[in-house]
Amino acid sequence: MTKPRSLAVILLLSSLSLAHAAGMEITTKSQQARTAFKDGMAKMETLHREPALESWRAAAKADPDFALAHAFLAMLSRDPVEQVAERDKALASRSSAGPEEQLIVDWVANASQGHWVPAIQAMNEVLRQSPHDKHLAWLAGLWLTNQRQSDHAIRMFERATKIDPKFADPWNQAAYCYARLRNFDKAFTYMKRYAELLPHEANPMDSLAELSRMAGRFDDALKYYHASLKIDPGFIESQAGLGDTYALMGEEARARAEYAAAIEKATTRVQSVMFALQSAATYAREQDFVHADTAFQQVAQQAHSKDLGTLEAEAWRMMSVYQKNNVRAMELMAKAEAALHEQHSMSATAREQELAIILRTRSGRAIHDGSMSAAQTALKQLRKLAAGNNSGQVQFALHGAEGAMLMAQGKYEQAISNLADDDKNPFSMQRLIVAYTKTGARDAAARMSQTLAHYYEPTIEQAVVVPEFTKGLVAMKDKN
Repeated sequence: MTKPRSLAVILLLSSLSLAHAAGMEITTKSQQARTAFKDGMAKMETLHREPALESWRAAAKADPDFALAHAFLAMLSRDPVEQVAERDKALASRSSAGPEEQLIVDWVANASQGHWVPAIQAMNEVLRQSPHDKHLAWLAGLWLTNQRQSDHAIRMFERATKIDPKFADPWNQAAYCYARLRNFDKAFTYMKRYAELLPHEANPMDSLAELSRMAGRFDDALKYYHASLKIDPGFIESQAGLGDTYALMGEEARARAEYAAAIEKATTRVQSVMFALQSAATYAREQDFVHADTAFQQVAQQAHSKDLGTLEAEAWRMMSVYQKNNVRAMELMAKAEAALHEQHSMSATAREQELAIILRTRSGRAIHDGSMSAAQTALKQLRKLAAGNNSGQVQFALHGAEGAMLMAQGKYEQAISNLADDDKNPFSMQRLIVAYTKTGARDAAARMSQTLAHYYEPTIEQAVVVPEFTKGLVAMKDKN
């Protein structure tokens, strides 16, 4: 199958022509709103997300027609209900905004609704008109990161640091992108620069901890997380990060204690459900599937009661991944899909991205169990979804499912080109190793084996695939 290039890549490559802009345009009739908005920007730059959101909510309250404040809430809030409501308010107040702000509203609103071409066109146009605006470059980088476009996000973050070398967060975000590309030397160089710029903030320590965890340096990760909490005991991300690290170290009871502490500190309904999901996954790591089922069911019910449809769907999907019984797994994925359609207070983008992951999971599970008809049905649905949605998440899910089907058909070369585009999914990574081996690409298989064995992301897929894969490698080494 010929793979379409992401529209974010295609259009961004031609977007960086010359124009002039001194800084982000801010149009509001209220000085109070302007001050609150700028305060939110300052807080977000140091990754105090929830206080930043509170400032933007205050700005929007002071001036209900403040389109830019509504747009930032729509883009950066983690609450799906708020995302949709603020998107609609941004659109309603669009006419009162300046030209640059109108483009930002168009970008955010279209992306929220899954209208990718006009979203990217608006993003490219505002970047073209304002090439010297560090905040716009940074915002574009954040958006591209969410689309899993790390290479292109780096270009935006580095653009922001060239405009202002003391603008801290782009160094942080670029470091994460380099880490996702497995370039840890560059990642730590950038992250240390970030830490130098904000020596008294908790987030640089938290970021150094997360990078250390991603690199498998667990002792360093724990040290940095504790350093972050020493600076700011309420920095909840570091509390949850301790849980993630202990989970990957195999200390699941200790991980659950840290997640419980994070839940206790949670300030939003989304945070508490997300941390509960991570905690539930620790039982799957222990292969205590009875307790895992109970925990995931409780999280799904909690998410449902809080009108968090995507997180409810995620709970049912995560629960399906470790099931031994194929019928039960398929029932759970049906529940996950139903949750996306039962609750409507979510953006089209959030719904479609989670649906794509469900369909990839369903197709892969059906192939594994020899149910090729069910696999083809799920893949057909995913192809239809991806034909109208060029987001990175959806396209990568499609390539993973296509690759799994091609593997089942013995078309290993074609499978490789698809699976390589879904190389952050442990199931696709595992299939890629087999495909490389089948085609005689032993060096590539060995490299991917090392990458999978050292894949330290606290996901349910990692919990199911990586520990067993690593045991197999150890057993093979001992045998030889």
